[in-house]
Parts: sequence; structure tokens; C-alpha cells
Amino acid sequence: KLEEVFGRYKYQDVLSNFLEKKSCVAIDCGASPGGWTKYLIEKVSCSEVYSVDPGELSSEVTALPGVCYMPVKLEEALPQLVEQDVKIDIFVSDMCLHDMSAQVDFLLKACRPVLSDTVLFVLTLKCVIGHSKTSFDGQVKTQVERLESAASGVTVTHLLSNRRGERTVMGFLNS
Repeated sequence: KLEEVFGRYKYQDVLSNFLEKKSCVAIDCGASPGGWTKYLIEKVSCSEVYSVDPGELSSEVTALPGVCYMPVKLEEALPQLVEQDVKIDIFVSDMCLHDMSAQVDFLLKACRPVLSDTVLFVLTLKCVIGHSKTSFDGQVKTQVERLESAASGVTVTHLLSNRRGERTVMGFLNS
């Protein structure tokens, strides 16, 4: 999913400039089994990726230099990251939450203390309530509007690897 969304992002020049400027630190929320973490280390060249998920991460991924596996839920990992004074440049999340607004809440509110001044984000919005297309589209629209009020370059993509009730949102959050 990450490779596809990065390749299809309509602001390629902004993305390239962001990724080339420094060695980024990332957080991968809902990281299990580790495909996004591996992509961030190997293809994006992140210096560190905090892989947060109570599910198990592949041993191949945990062995990669720069991977910090945190086998807990995000709300449990955040105080540890704050205590370590971690600053996140890239926030990716494929968490399966009961309400897609929680995905956006984590980015806009809960994670603020660990976010850098400018953060690239990729979120998978998943519909687990109101399964009709109309309901799903309305939920996505509401969350995208929330993101657009705080972020720039927000795009919504239905990736080839997204399931029917999923959309991937990408953009830049500025403090």
C-alpha cells in the first residue's frame, strides 16, 4: 500500500523534497506483520521506525536496523515516546479501529506531542460501521474535511490493495 500511495501522490515534487531533506523518523501504527515498516526502512531510508502494534511483527522486520518494535496499542506507546523525546516526521497508520474518526483523532490530537513541525501522513480509513457506499463515502468526506482544516496536500486514493471499505489518505500536517 505505501509504495502505491507514494507513487500515486499528486504532489510528487513536495513529497520528493520532504523525503530528500533529512533522515526521517517514522511511526507505523498497526504495524503487524511489518510490511509498511520494512518499506519505510528500506525504500524511504528512515533512520528509525517505531512499529506499534500488539500483534506480532515478522522477525525479518524486527531484525532490520532502525526498527523499534513496541508490542502495545498506540495509546500505550505514546507516553513512552514522549518520555524518550521522540519526534516523528512520518506518521503511517493501517490500524483497524471501530470508528474511522479515531484514526484522524490520533493524528490530530493524541500524537501532537511526538510530531515534528511538518509531518507526512498516510492513513487507511476503514469502514466498520454503516457498510453502505453512501454511508462510507460520507464518513470519509467528514474525516478528510477534518484533515484539510489542519493539513496541506490532502489526497484520498482508493488503492488497488484497498478493500472495498477502505480509502487511503495522504498529506502534510503542519504545527
